[in-house]
Amino acid sequence: MHSKFVPAQFRSAVVIVVMVVVASVVPSRARAQSVSLDVTKMPRIGNVDERFVSYNIEMAEVTGGNFWKPYHNQSSAAAEATPPAQSASTPAGMSPNMYRYRPPIDLANPQAPRPAYVRVSGTWANSVYFADSDSPPTTAPAGFSGVLTRKEWKGVIDFVQAVDGKLATSFATSVGTHDSEGVWITKEAGDWLAYTKSVGGQIAAAEFMNEPTYAAMGGAPKAYNAVEYARDIAVFGPWLKKNSPGTIFLGPGSVGEGPFGIAMGGMLRLAKSNGSG
Repeated sequence: MHSKFVPAQFRSAVVIVVMVVVASVVPSRARAQSVSLDVTKMPRIGNVDERFVSYNIEMAEVTGGNFWKPYHNQSSAAAEATPPAQSASTPAGMSPNMYRYRPPIDLANPQAPRPAYVRVSGTWANSVYFADSDSPPTTAPAGFSGVLTRKEWKGVIDFVQAVDGKLATSFATSVGTHDSEGVWITKEAGDWLAYTKSVGGQIAAAEFMNEPTYAAMGGAPKAYNAVEYARDIAVFGPWLKKNSPGTIFLGPGSVGEGPFGIAMGGMLRLAKSNGSG
């Protein structure tokens, strides 16, 4: 019976009556009978990739930096009373009280599922500076908010190889990777890719940037929107194909869409305000 024929105040009673009637006509033996399945006799209808179960390592875990604080510490009175100093690795627009420093993780003794795709990316990857030198700077250059050393990235390559993994990542896209006209340039990406190859690494798949829907959080240029993103992709795509033809160019992985969008200045909001999305 359609709900429009039943007044709202009586609908619960109707449901209860129907449940009682159904229960009374089904034999108790049938209701209590268990069902067993022999999966070895079931026909195969498809296969999943052997790397179906995969995982992510945050760039901030590789370099060390201000990463998400455990939830039970975020509302502590002490943290609110004495906010930590603004760290260079705290994402733009975010309260430093939500983060705390974590040292780089130890990848030397890999204990992880294998084989797998190992994604090394995250918000911090958008603004990391690859120090292509054996004497890396102690602080990030202007336009970046973190430093990735040769040693740290070599540790990632060794880890991926040790777990029979395939590396997925994204490239730096912060202010420091753009020219005076605001266009993304390949210099930093080229240095990073060349070093990766020199130590026997290979990037199996890559996004241009992590979560472009909140590009501002990752240090993108001011008022960065969908138009600028498309312009930068027009540079990145051909560059990647030429310099790393075996790398799959991944579509954007996004966050914050829909009615529960995160309230922070990101590309999605900027694009709408600029009339480009």
